[in-house]
Amino acid sequence: MPGTSSSALVAPDLGIYRSPLGFEIQSSHSGWKQSEAPKDNKFMVALYKEQVDPKKKKDPATLTVRVDKIEQGLALDKYVQRWQKEYPKYGFDVLGSKPFVQGKDKGYVLDIINKTSKRQMRQVVFMKAENAVILTCRDEVQTFSSALKQCNQIIRSFSWNN
Repeated sequence: MPGTSSSALVAPDLGIYRSPLGFEIQSSHSGWKQSEAPKDNKFMVALYKEQVDPKKKKDPATLTVRVDKIEQGLALDKYVQRWQKEYPKYGFDVLGSKPFVQGKDKGYVLDIINKTSKRQMRQVVFMKAENAVILTCRDEVQTFSSALKQCNQIIRSFSWNN
């Protein structure tokens, strides 16, 4: 049956995640594969992994999709600024941040680095009503720019359905 959980339309091989909260994201044509989100993390709803040769790269880059409940009426920039202040406490330096518009949706992008762990991240935040959706792309600093191209392709597929 089309559109049901057993339908090929939502098969993990296609990399499509349709949230009951009304957003969709997909990894088709990115070279990344959707994996099951960790069951021990109630906030993470989807996980995508770079497909790499394990002989060439130990840890694949990842893109996680997290959902946070927020207070109604909280502005996107205020939500992001609240988190941005916390990053240095966890060893992260914010390289840059700015709002943007994707289609008809407002978003916010933050580029972050942890020099100790040699990991770099891009976080993209979208909000609607009382939900914030945070897409986080992670990789090693030396290979981050390569992984970011595919991450951005997946991030550009994000859209609210309603």
